[in-house]
Amino acid sequence: MTNSRCLRTLLLVITVTFVAATAYASGGQGSSPPKTKPSQNKFARKTTDPPTMPRGNKGQDLFLAVNHRDAAAVQALLKQGADPNSRNGLEFTPLDVAAASHQTDVMETLLQSGAKVDAPSPYGTALTFAALGGNVEGIDLLLAKGADINASRADGITVLMLASRTGADKVVQELIRRKADVNARDHSGATALTYAAREGQKEAGQVLLAAGAGVDGADNYGWTPLMSAAVTGHTDFVRLLLEKGAHPNAKDAKGRTALLLTAAYGDHPDVVRTLLAGGADAQATNRAGHTAASLAAARGHKECLALLSNSAVNAPAGNPSIPRDATAAVKLSLTALQSSMLQFSQRTGCVSCHQEGLGRMATGAARDHGFLLSPEIERMQTERINGMMTALQPVHLRALKDPEAMKQVPLIEIEEVAASDTWILAGMAAHKQPSSEANGAMAMVLARQQLPDGHWQFSGPRVPMQSSFFTMTALSVQSLRAYGPRAYGADIAKRIAMAKAWLMQAPTQTSEDRASRLLGLKWAGTTEAERQKAIDDVRADQRPDGGWSQLPSLQSDAYATGQALYALHVVGELPVTDPVYTRGVQFLLINQDEDGSWFVNKRATPNNNYFDAGFPHGQSQYASFNGTCWAIMALAQTIERPRQQASVRTP
Repeated sequence: MTNSRCLRTLLLVITVTFVAATAYASGGQGSSPPKTKPSQNKFARKTTDPPTMPRGNKGQDLFLAVNHRDAAAVQALLKQGADPNSRNGLEFTPLDVAAASHQTDVMETLLQSGAKVDAPSPYGTALTFAALGGNVEGIDLLLAKGADINASRADGITVLMLASRTGADKVVQELIRRKADVNARDHSGATALTYAAREGQKEAGQVLLAAGAGVDGADNYGWTPLMSAAVTGHTDFVRLLLEKGAHPNAKDAKGRTALLLTAAYGDHPDVVRTLLAGGADAQATNRAGHTAASLAAARGHKECLALLSNSAVNAPAGNPSIPRDATAAVKLSLTALQSSMLQFSQRTGCVSCHQEGLGRMATGAARDHGFLLSPEIERMQTERINGMMTALQPVHLRALKDPEAMKQVPLIEIEEVAASDTWILAGMAAHKQPSSEANGAMAMVLARQQLPDGHWQFSGPRVPMQSSFFTMTALSVQSLRAYGPRAYGADIAKRIAMAKAWLMQAPTQTSEDRASRLLGLKWAGTTEAERQKAIDDVRADQRPDGGWSQLPSLQSDAYATGQALYALHVVGELPVTDPVYTRGVQFLLINQDEDGSWFVNKRATPNNNYFDAGFPHGQSQYASFNGTCWAIMALAQTIERPRQQASVRTP
């Protein structure tokens, strides 16, 4: 199995429900993996065929009842003979789903009816799922039933790592009391302390360190817990690690210290101040010869630079190796993007929402503006997508005719159809793939997932790509416009009108909500006057550094910035010469890494089994891949469309 989010599969977790994780793939970075066939990758799914339906008597109905949080229906189905150990296409059991979604009462009912407490899956046991979502009550229940605390997933992630990430320090203490290995490593080399450091879970970190966790345990990319805490701005955790003897000048596989990483990827003056007080060498350089001061200057991190300037008298004004124009930046980033796409395709047989969804949106936009793409990657992705569409076509056609058959659409039992289909259809539209009976059927099955108030949703978040109902709704509208069959014209028009009304009225909370609302309103056929407030709201989110941030508590990044700029220009018709756009472009240009990528820190719960698909930034690879896609789409708008197919070549 892999862990990305291959088409119709989505893993659960997070607080109140489960989350998408495509049937078996997901990723990180570091050194490029060997070019293996899917069958040689132990995480890789072997086919693009849709996953099988839940096995066991009344299995599908039982999963649906758990998904709908209907405890009475669960009890009734079990009394009617439903199998509490049935499996869905991801090998989840009903107990796994209940554990992930904080349904302790349902867990107790299932266990009393014979559910196996340690039933294994590629994603671990029910205890793993409870730990993913921070379900402390569920963890206590499972431990009382004798759950194996050392159960791990196919990628080596342990229950202790997941509990440490959520900050459940009492659970961490109990697991350690039961002899959980505090220095166990997942397949990327990360320890439980690394998981706590990424999220700034100081109390969990203290428990781990007191139990003998290695303070400098580096992962496969050379990142220590100190680096993870520093880059994400967790000053208290940085201080804790330094007090416990963390090496302030340890270097990762690319020769970067915690101070160099912080200077490059965030303006965190308190972290810089703490690192310097803890012995960080301000004169240390990365492999390109840049100090923390020169990196802070290049990225416009003024507060950090003020602290570092005394240590680098002649700090350069910028990083000379970073491209200074949009054409060079897009060309360089396409090289990194397509290289990862190729490796991903070679290592797994599944279709993913990022590589074949958002990734194809980015390459499609680049091609429209004159960049020549890899024919090999286009052929490979098209074959995979068409193969998946063909396999699902009979299932979709039956579902459109029979409500009972709709219940049998793969993984509809965890309410995750929209989160996969929208991205795949959006990628197809960006590459101008023609309509067919297969993609038309998928579009209409997607249409039937619309809620009565007009929007589309997903079961649980997978930040950042799956974090906004506005995004799901906007992409669903685009999918219906691009691939909805004419025979369903009246139904499609009604659904788009419902979506428009929801988009106009629903309150937004994040930058992505507002950017996606703007995109959705355009695709829903609104007038410029109807979109004006949405345009103004996106503009108002721009920060003094020229960028946009995913959340008010976070710093600006390429994901939010590229997304906002793309929406403003393509939908809001903001000229690329407008000061708002040019400032955003400048933010992207100065924050691009020398390898063509943009760093976006991973915030998603580690639902998926991790594997390295060759994109930079370690376990933040997929968030960074997504951010790079949006940056490409925004920068491409500044390049004049050619009258004939382009002359800007990419490898």
